[in-house]
Amino acid sequence: MRKLNQIMLLVMTVSLVTFTSCSSDDDNDGGNNNVDEFLTATVDGTAFAAAQSPAVIVGAQSTNGILSVQGGTNTGNTISMAINGYTGVGTYTTGDVINNTNFIQYLTISGTTPSTWASGLASAALGTLMPGTIEVTSDDGTTVEGTFTFEGYNGGDMTTKVVTNGEFKAKLD
Repeated sequence: MRKLNQIMLLVMTVSLVTFTSCSSDDDNDGGNNNVDEFLTATVDGTAFAAAQSPAVIVGAQSTNGILSVQGGTNTGNTISMAINGYTGVGTYTTGDVINNTNFIQYLTISGTTPSTWASGLASAALGTLMPGTIEVTSDDGTTVEGTFTFEGYNGGDMTTKVVTNGEFKAKLD
């Protein structure tokens, strides 16, 4: 289980670097000035909202049949998700069966110590957690939006967190 947590932390770190990388056209939204990006949810009854200032910390990528979306706070707490076999608008699950590689995770950072609660392969193996759901309600090729909910499991301390009311809208990079 510790090995799986390390793998998930590595995936999260790579995703964070990918979504926060700068490019020369970061301020150019292709002429669509009405795109507001957000990622919000309720985590164990507490509101979570990705940062909007000093910069919007929300991003999405869709390549090779994989959609990934991520949003983080200025303190580093992050929600990220990935859909393998992404085909567009529809409902996708996580943590329902062991061979489903879709995942959603919530990461917190306390000092220098990260903690991750995930719905994916490990939570499916437990068989006692509510599967996660990612519903993509719109994908126009430049912006993706939808909703999500999941019960995440932390293998380090064997705790769970319930994430509800999740909503996202992000420009595709």
